[in-house]
Amino acid sequence: MIPVSLVACPSYDPETVGTAAARAFDRAGGPDPAGRTVLLKPNLLNASDPDKAVTTHPEVLRAAIRLFRARGAARILVGESPGWQSAALVAGRTGTRAVAEEEGVEWADFSDTIIAEVPDGRVVKRFEVARAALEADLLVSLPKLKTHKLLFFTGASKNLFGIVPGLAKSRYHLRFPERREFGAMITDLVLAAKPAFALMDAVTGMEGPGPGNGTPRHLGWLLASRDCLALDWVAAGLIGYDPGDVPYLADARDRGLLVPGDIEVGDLDPDRERVPDFDRIRVPHDTDFFRARLPGFIHRLARNLTVDRPAFSDRRCVACAGCVKICPARALSFREGKRAPVVDYAACIRCYCCHEICPADAIKLVRRPW
Repeated sequence: MIPVSLVACPSYDPETVGTAAARAFDRAGGPDPAGRTVLLKPNLLNASDPDKAVTTHPEVLRAAIRLFRARGAARILVGESPGWQSAALVAGRTGTRAVAEEEGVEWADFSDTIIAEVPDGRVVKRFEVARAALEADLLVSLPKLKTHKLLFFTGASKNLFGIVPGLAKSRYHLRFPERREFGAMITDLVLAAKPAFALMDAVTGMEGPGPGNGTPRHLGWLLASRDCLALDWVAAGLIGYDPGDVPYLADARDRGLLVPGDIEVGDLDPDRERVPDFDRIRVPHDTDFFRARLPGFIHRLARNLTVDRPAFSDRRCVACAGCVKICPARALSFREGKRAPVVDYAACIRCYCCHEICPADAIKLVRRPW
C-alpha cells in the first residue's frame, strides 16, 4: 500500500502547523533524514503576499525545516526557480527568505544546472535541472494545493517543475502545447527528480483561475506522502476532481507508475473532507474527441474555437512585461497606444504561462477576447 496522510491543520499558527506536519510525516512513513542533505522545494510562483495563496506559506516551510532538523538532517537547503522574477525577489516578498534565515538554513543556487537522464521517460529523456535538487540526498516537495488552468490541478508533482531553471520552463510549453503531452512531461520529470517526500500546504488552497489569479479557500489540511503522484491523486479528489482527468495523473496511472487502488489514506476520512463546491477548472473533454478523430489542421481549428484564449485588460495591466518575457511562442508584443500586450492568436499555443505569472490579474481566459 501507498500511505497518504490527511491531517487537520486549521491555521498557520507555528505551533499548530508544526504539530500537524510531524503527525503527517509519521502517518505517511516519512524517510529517515539522519546524517543526510535535505532540499526543501516550496512553490514560489511569484512575489505575492502569503495570504493570497499563490505560494507555499512560510510557516509550512518553517515546520518542514524544524521537522527534518529534529530527525537528524545534517544539512538543510531551500530552493526554487520562479518562472520570470528573480528568486531573491520572490523569496523576500513571500516570507520564505526570512524563515530560511531565522532557521539558519541555506538557500540553494538553482542557476547551477546538471543533466538528469530519464531512460524510462515517455516524452523527455533528458532534463536540465538544478544541480542541488539532483545531488541532495532527499528532495522534498512542499507544494500549495491550487487549481491550474492548463493541468486543472497543481500539487506535489507539478511543483517539481521549479527545479527547471527560470525561463527554460517555457521551452517545455512550446514543445508540448497539448495538455496530455505536457502532463506526460511532468510524469517524466517526477522520474528524473526522484522526490523522497512531499508535504502539501492545504491549510488555505486556491480555487478559481489558478495557479496565480484564483481565490484563497480555507481547507484546513496538511497532506503528506513518500509518493508525490499518490498524494496529488488524493488531493485532486478532495476538491472534487475525478483525479483521472488531471493529465499527469492519468498518464502516470496508464504507465503503471500510480495504482489508485493501492493508495491508503490515513488520519482524516477523505470522503467526509471532500469539498464539492470547490471552484474548479472546467475539464474540456471535447478537445480530446476532436484530436482523436479529426485530421491535424481541423483539430487545430476546432481547438482555436473551443479552447480558452488569453485576453488582456488595458485598464488592469501594469506593463511589467513578464508575460512577454515568458511567452514560449513569442505571441505577445507591445504596440504603440496600448498599455497591455497584443496577442497574435495564430501563434498562441494556449499554454497560459502569461495568465499564470500576471501579477495584476490583467488576463482573463475566455473563448473570445474582452
